[in-house]
Amino acid sequence: MKRLWLLSFLVACSDSEEAARIDLPVTTDGTALAAATTDQTYSVQLDRVRIAVADIELTIEGEMHTDDARIVAPHPGHEGGGTVTGELPGSFILTWDGSVHDPLGDATLLVGDYHGANWTFRPADAADGLASDDPLVGHTFHITGTASKTGTDYPFDIVLDVEPNTRLVGAVFEDVVTEATTGSLGIQFFPADPFESDTAFDGLEFATLPEVGGVRQVRPGTAEHNALRRIIQTHDFYGVTQL
Repeated sequence: MKRLWLLSFLVACSDSEEAARIDLPVTTDGTALAAATTDQTYSVQLDRVRIAVADIELTIEGEMHTDDARIVAPHPGHEGGGTVTGELPGSFILTWDGSVHDPLGDATLLVGDYHGANWTFRPADAADGLASDDPLVGHTFHITGTASKTGTDYPFDIVLDVEPNTRLVGAVFEDVVTEATTGSLGIQFFPADPFESDTAFDGLEFATLPEVGGVRQVRPGTAEHNALRRIIQTHDFYGVTQL
């Protein structure tokens, strides 16, 4: 892994101390995806969510656990008051399907009290090792599941595009990382905002979506796609936890 600029430090005096750092594996949370009830009263049960992202960052607030450790410069474009002090660079496919997946890689973090996580959305491509006919190729999200309402089930298949280089900033990561921290960091997807009542699928009328082979579809270039994309790319539905 390349040496991270965000983990370089100014040397203020001859006895200054570099901040302690630790490497932790990063994966996706392997617990089952919970059902969520939308504002249109659909009960949505997800089978699988996949998202193409790049350059996962972890952010800290307050003093780091060292006598004199200072980041060279604030992270460009960062919002919300945190400073990037952990990073897993590269391109990744985040997958949630109730299964435990291999780690994406090891993130390097400074020890301290963490408050958030960021990453950049991107289209999946051939370098991700996907089959040529995989619905995610060339797109950012692929989501499958079933929406139910008044006794009727609507299986769905959703493909979403996000503008290249769109950043998600401020996914919740409320935890303390010390030199003794072990285990992995699990990236979470929440179908419903854990702090408010809204869901990632609010406003979507599943019963009226185009149907192909008994499956309702959302594809780029439609009003439903644009509305869903605006909601699901916000930080409200993502988090990081220690596993």
